[in-house]
Parts: sequence; C-alpha cells; structure tokens
Amino acid sequence: MSNRVYTVTADEAGYFYCRALESRLNYKKNQQVCGCGCPCFVKSGDGQFVCRYEGEDGVPPLFPMVEGLNEKLQRAYAYAANAHHGQRRKGTDMPYFSHIITTMNYAVALTDDVEVLSAAVLHDTVEDTTVTIEDIRREFGARVSFLVEAQTEDKRHNEPATKTWEIRKQETVAYLKDMPRDVKLITLADKTANLEACVREHRQVGDKLWEKFNQPDKKRQEWYFRACSEALMELSDTSVMGKYLEYIDELFG
Repeated sequence: MSNRVYTVTADEAGYFYCRALESRLNYKKNQQVCGCGCPCFVKSGDGQFVCRYEGEDGVPPLFPMVEGLNEKLQRAYAYAANAHHGQRRKGTDMPYFSHIITTMNYAVALTDDVEVLSAAVLHDTVEDTTVTIEDIRREFGARVSFLVEAQTEDKRHNEPATKTWEIRKQETVAYLKDMPRDVKLITLADKTANLEACVREHRQVGDKLWEKFNQPDKKRQEWYFRACSEALMELSDTSVMGKYLEYIDELFG
C-alpha cells in the first residue's frame, strides 16, 4: 500500500465528491465539511487542507489511517459512520454524518484527548441509532461510554416529540450545569455544530427554518441555545464558545 494525496475538485455548478460522506456536496451552497475534524483532511506543509487517503491500487478506504489520526479515533469514525448510514439531517438531503464531522471540527479546537474526541464522534449513536451503551462500552471502554451516555437524551419515544421537547430541553440544561468539563466540551462542540447548520440554512430560507423542528417557536429555540451557553460558561474563554455566541447573535439578534 502506498501513500498518495488526492485533491478534490468541483465542477462549474459547485458540486464535488466528499469521500468522508460518500456524497456529492456543493460548495456554492456551503455544504462542505472540510476541517481539522474530518478524517480525510490533514494540514499540508503550507498550512492548507488537502484530502489525503492511503489507497491501494488507486482505491482509498473510507476512513484510512492518515498522518496524525489515532487508531482508536479511526475506529470511532468507522463505527459511527456505519451506525448513521443512510440517515439525513432533518429537512435536508445532507448525510447525518456531516453533523458528526462538523462537531469534530469544533471538538478538536477544544481538546486533543483521544477518548473525548472518540466520544464526540460517537455522541449520537445511542440516541439516534440501534447502538446501545453496552455496545460502546465493549468497543471503546468505560470512559468513552460514560461520555456518550452523558450526551444521550431521554427522547420518551412513547410520546410525540413535539409534546416532550420542552421538558427534554429543560432536563438537558439542568443536567449540564453539574457535568464535568469533558462532557461540556462535547456538548459545546455538538451545539455549535447544530447552530452552524441552522445559520447556513437560515441564510437561505430565513425564519422558515424553524418550521421543520419539533419546536417551531423561534423564541423557545433561542431560550434553549442561550440557556445552554449559560450552563457551559466554564468554557467561555474558548474560541468555540465565541463562535457559538456569534451564531446565536446572527440567528436571534
């Protein structure tokens, strides 16, 4: 097997193939997920990002070992990608795994702890797929499973999500305040990724954005994101919190 750098080019309409998402994205629609948290991207010598795979016979694997990518983190990417396969972001045709990569783009700015980063990759597997906490513990160990469980909301599947939204979010905010820093790091990365997606879509459709959510009331959405920022104030001096608050200001004024 030989190392080879693959470059990504877009057509005139802006479409390009993203190996990490196994999908065609469009940079003119601001769909790219490139960044430090993408397993296919590393910094080249001149500080630019390049798409780098380790391929055999010109065919790269989905999540290869690239320069600087820890083996445990590589396993987490592959595990989460398999768990979320076929899922789409709410109201869009974007693969759900784009949220995982965007979360990681923020998480790597907060920590270099491989177990915390692995949990960030896996943070929605128990909440949104058939994966269980026991599966995570068996595959990745007790600390990662604890961190993933801390991100897992009780969705009360026996009741309509629209009716339980308020209590679920109140529980999240109250729970966050007493959580250890590692849990808060992942939550901040996750919520910032969610806000980034909202900002991108809001720039295209305006307040119509909120109609697709279980809570379509913009003011209640604002309450939730601002309440989370208060619960995460331990991280107020980080660049990610700065971006989080910037997104809140753009969305809600």
